[in-house]
Amino acid sequence: MPRISYVDPDSVTDPDLARYLADAREHGTPRLESQAIRAHVPAVLRTFSESWQQVFREGVLDHRVKELARVFIAKSLECGYCAGQRSHLGAEQGLTERAYDEVIEFRQSQVLTDREKAALRWAEAIAWDPGLADDDLWKDLHRHFTEPELVELGYFIGLTMGQQRFLKTLGLRHGELGRDSLAGLAPDVAAALTGTDRSVSAETPHAIA
Repeated sequence: MPRISYVDPDSVTDPDLARYLADAREHGTPRLESQAIRAHVPAVLRTFSESWQQVFREGVLDHRVKELARVFIAKSLECGYCAGQRSHLGAEQGLTERAYDEVIEFRQSQVLTDREKAALRWAEAIAWDPGLADDDLWKDLHRHFTEPELVELGYFIGLTMGQQRFLKTLGLRHGELGRDSLAGLAPDVAAALTGTDRSVSAETPHAIA
């Protein structure tokens, strides 16, 4: 069990909060476990879910770029719980497992575009060393993105990085609130979850890869 208990989703009666939890069951990313932690504070669940919808799933920047940034942050932080998730909208925008596999070594990727590589360079700078955001990177960012797109991307990177660091300290495991839904799971994580009696944790190596 995680370091903070899960709120029983069936005990939530507020219509908006229940809707956020139902969405997690249906789509994943965020998965039900993380939402059930946020449900301890209704304002946290509400504000996170609305921000996630408006800035990650919707917004001025195409979802594909934000999803790649999310997985880059997760893999670089070695948060298997988050790295083992896939946005249901990513596939609609052409993201493949090969693209996800190449986010860490994105500079050598033959799949990712120059635009996506610029976004990942910025995610790297935000997460690990702001000094990497030099004139060359900013020239590249302004070549590929509008300023509103950059504001949204930077905000989202900060949001997902903070949440992933928070969740990594809790020890969440996929499947602890039921295995009736595999929504939002990477194929290997879903296979591991259905093929064993053991939950998939944030530290499971195959969930990180």
